[in-house]
Amino acid sequence: MALKAGEEMMDCIVIGGGVSGLVAATRLAEAGKRVLVLEAGANLGGCVQSWRPEAGFWLELGAHTAYNSYGPMLEALDARGHSADLLQREKLGYEFVLADGRLQSPLKRLSFVDAALSLPFGVWRAKAGRTVAEWFGGLLGKRNYRRLLAPAFAAVLSQPADPFPAAWLFRRKPRMKAAPRKFTYAGGLQGLLEAIAADAPFEVRLQAPVQRVQRHDIGLAAGFAVEVAGETLLAKQLVLATPVDVTGRLLSEIQPDAARILRSFPMSSSEALAVVVRKDVSRLPAVAGLIGDEADFWSVVTRDPVPHEKYRGFTFHFRPGRLNREEKLACVAGVLGVSVADFLYVAEAVNRLPAPGVEHPQRVLELDALLEGQAVALVGNYLNGLSMGDCAERAAQVAERLLKN
Repeated sequence: MALKAGEEMMDCIVIGGGVSGLVAATRLAEAGKRVLVLEAGANLGGCVQSWRPEAGFWLELGAHTAYNSYGPMLEALDARGHSADLLQREKLGYEFVLADGRLQSPLKRLSFVDAALSLPFGVWRAKAGRTVAEWFGGLLGKRNYRRLLAPAFAAVLSQPADPFPAAWLFRRKPRMKAAPRKFTYAGGLQGLLEAIAADAPFEVRLQAPVQRVQRHDIGLAAGFAVEVAGETLLAKQLVLATPVDVTGRLLSEIQPDAARILRSFPMSSSEALAVVVRKDVSRLPAVAGLIGDEADFWSVVTRDPVPHEKYRGFTFHFRPGRLNREEKLACVAGVLGVSVADFLYVAEAVNRLPAPGVEHPQRVLELDALLEGQAVALVGNYLNGLSMGDCAERAAQVAERLLKN
């Protein structure tokens, strides 16, 4: 049927205002498409959450490090003329936290003998079809994996790394040499996403949670009706840049087979607690982060690589369901060697992430086959890896597919 009086048609609606959604929107809009981004929250970011307790100071509660291999994200920033505003992170290392509070260099956990015996054979093994535990355990030896790599990878992923598909971890990507190898942005990485959306050739609506997506016939072509805040919006194409469980719910009517596959993707969570202290209070040396190993937290991410004249900041990513708030604060104080009274600011957040296993790449192939040639596309951190670079790469590929349809 034709449009009713007053109904407006977008070329594409992107649901979700994180890295994936903004990169896809940028690519589509720059190709001349009329694009609307709907973000359920009050801010852009998705898994990027930059806490700003004071002007000029921020601390990451979610994703925290970006690299110059994140080409599509940097290209979207450059399209807004802000690539020169990247802030280089200082080169600082990571340390393990032992049970007695002492720090230990990762190198002290490495058995060079085990590595020498395993490396010549493990380096030639294919990653496809193997878990992180299988492939990296074969690369450096099972003892090295158990003592060094398993806790380090879990710190990166904020969840157990053993079942993760090895092919998704540390995929090589071309680097943009004009950008710093590791970087952030004024106001944190959320500031970078806000810069991508500023004066962009697409519209953004915040606090616009989508309740339902349906098919909608528009003349001779098929489109979508998106229900949000009591309003129905129409689009020829649809990009879902939402968490995997939300995506499954939104697809239930328009792509039930894809929704069924998405329901098989498990989710995990970590509980972030961040504190700010005066610069001279903590005895902890300057580090990029800490690895918890058998502690109640997966990792600690610091603000030290972007030093501030007055403050230091620390985000602890706790294993879910172990400690209450008071216990977390006491744990943080103990690691930092300070009193809870020394915390100038405290913030909390829950980070929800997919928990992919070795079967996930095959599931993604099934999803892509179902959606091939369709006007709906999926992007996000459950499709080819958890990093912002993985998300941006997938978003760019999806945009190109939609432009060809």
